[in-house]
Amino acid sequence: MAEINMAEMEFIQLLPKMIGETITTYCDPPDSAHYPPRDWIVIDKLSEVSKPITESDFAGGMGSAFTAGKYLCRPSAGNEDKLAFMRIYKQIPLYGTRLDNVKVREAQASKPRNHVELDALKDLTKNKCTAAPKLLGYRFDKQDANDLVPGGYIMYLVWEKVPGEPLDINEFWSLPFSQRQIFRDKFKKAYTEVLRFGYMPIMSTPSKIILDKTTGDMYALFKVSGFSWAARIRPEDKEWKDYNFMMFSLVLIDQDREKDFPTIVNDLKDVLNNGWRW
Repeated sequence: MAEINMAEMEFIQLLPKMIGETITTYCDPPDSAHYPPRDWIVIDKLSEVSKPITESDFAGGMGSAFTAGKYLCRPSAGNEDKLAFMRIYKQIPLYGTRLDNVKVREAQASKPRNHVELDALKDLTKNKCTAAPKLLGYRFDKQDANDLVPGGYIMYLVWEKVPGEPLDINEFWSLPFSQRQIFRDKFKKAYTEVLRFGYMPIMSTPSKIILDKTTGDMYALFKVSGFSWAARIRPEDKEWKDYNFMMFSLVLIDQDREKDFPTIVNDLKDVLNNGWRW
């Protein structure tokens, strides 16, 4: 198997910035009734991550290589001040073939990968999950003859940018115990709602907890984000487990972690007598 320089791939930008360009989302029935055609104007490119696949791994069933870019956008008409996020998934050439001739790259064209983010956002939106952002539209397309993989897939999906900012974990650990418990209870309610629909974000970091503190109440609104690397979960995993607190750094299971939070308070508790620090 060819060796992949992941550090090199991380900094390869294969998607353009597209600032000021208009992207239209539309889909086939029956979803078209829920997500009618809409035009989105790109404001900024926020990030891009590539998933390189070697020729041998592709032959082994790992699917096509792709890149995923995240953009900030807004509707072109109506609610122009309502911001949204757009993800563009695009098939890219297999590792080591990006500079090969067009026939080699065209031969790699494949159907869209099953990106779980779309399924997760569709199901959460369809079921009116209040703890996750709403899907606003999506579209599948094919690359043209001059693109990276002629005939290869492109997928666009747009979801709402909910009010608020990611949780500052140092701020959380500066709260007194009673307020940390209120926070955990609110998070448990929100995250349990997401789990109930069969998905969980794999990158379980505090930044995936979105808080709206415009009211002055940091407990006013919880949203769980981060479905780009979502995973489908088993029925037994839909039930709440306190381990989820640890996944989002809301509970510490290693006392060495305490030094990571310089503002940490002095009222940590082992409320379940299991060695976890609450």
